[in-house]
Amino acid sequence: MKRALTSLLLALAAVPLSAGEATLLRGGRVVPVSGPALEKGDVLIVDGRIAAIGASIAAPAGARVVDVAGRHVYPGLIDGLNTLGLTEISSVAGSVDVAETGDVNPHAKAWIAVHPHSDLIPVARAAGLTHVLSAPGGGLVSGQSALIRLAGSTPASLVAKAPAAMHVVYPSGRGGFDLAQMFAEPELKTFDERQKERRKNQDKALARLAELLARAKAHAAAQAAATAGQAAAPELDLAMEALAPAARGEVPVVFRADAEDDIRGALAFAARHGLKPIVAGGLEAWRCTDELKAKGAAVLANVDRLPRREGDAYDAAYTNVLALHRAGVPFAIVTNDPSNARNLPFEAAMARAFGLPAEAALRAITLSPAEIFGVADSLGSLEVGKSASLFVASGDPMDHRTTVSHVFVDGVEQSLETRHTRLYRQFKDRP
Repeated sequence: MKRALTSLLLALAAVPLSAGEATLLRGGRVVPVSGPALEKGDVLIVDGRIAAIGASIAAPAGARVVDVAGRHVYPGLIDGLNTLGLTEISSVAGSVDVAETGDVNPHAKAWIAVHPHSDLIPVARAAGLTHVLSAPGGGLVSGQSALIRLAGSTPASLVAKAPAAMHVVYPSGRGGFDLAQMFAEPELKTFDERQKERRKNQDKALARLAELLARAKAHAAAQAAATAGQAAAPELDLAMEALAPAARGEVPVVFRADAEDDIRGALAFAARHGLKPIVAGGLEAWRCTDELKAKGAAVLANVDRLPRREGDAYDAAYTNVLALHRAGVPFAIVTNDPSNARNLPFEAAMARAFGLPAEAALRAITLSPAEIFGVADSLGSLEVGKSASLFVASGDPMDHRTTVSHVFVDGVEQSLETRHTRLYRQFKDRP
């Protein structure tokens, strides 16, 4: 207690309480995630950052004071995998900009295509989300994702970190849905023949991916030699330029994989080529926690899913992150669904209902995704000096009875008006 009080006093002493625009959240239960909750405390926001956290903080001159007594203050929620801003109505092709033509698009940048006026952004924000990893999909190499803040009027103003990761769909070799095959005469093959064909397709795709990584490294080396005046500049190749940082292990590579053999295969491939892997989806990650732990790979997991195998327990997907937690594998809980990003706290609640400790569940939608994508120095918890991206709620965000009353993104309070609230007002009194 004495150490905490000393740290608090030092933090307060370092804050110029009269500088810049200030907001003081007074008297709430402060839940920093990175440490124990302060049952009755204040949070001072100055110039978009948290300037102080503690009891009875003096309000700076001209500061706005918001009484949050009886309410809870949390760091903004972070959905670590989504297509928010890239998808409006999934069934309307003209409103979906997730995948580019072709199957190798490392130069595709999600943050350029993000629609800042999407109706889904304020809906997610009103649930306490302040940041989302907006990621491309499809093909073999889908492109680059960006961590976006859920406030801003231009694509550039939404960007919190770009690129955040390179996204790859791990080739399983199983093939996808083909409408033409529905009406074709089925080709009779034995199980062994199908497995052999699958492995052949997979090996071919992995060889292609390995070749792309080698080309990217070679292109980067040629560029470096040209810059040093040792060789002529190589021909412009935007795809290889974009892929090079991931090929060198400087940018994480998110492999979309659900099956155990695909997860293990992705980890082995990453190790052979010096990549920094993150597994997305990871439905059967609980089957390979040993490999994930050994490779230091994080998992972006959906919780509300069905088991993959007939013989799996009904709750295999619900207890997936519990197994990761027990094994010490870093993970974040995600929705991977722009229309349901608002349900992120309830994805965590489902994992919590099946054994995941409450603190771990909250961390999985705040500080853990911030750590996975390298922004924990500014996001994910309530600490002095970090971005004032936070929300105020009536209770636990994983409780469906909880209501959000205030949302701040980088210290700026956001409107809680959404398409839903507008429609409610419009039609609630109709005859």
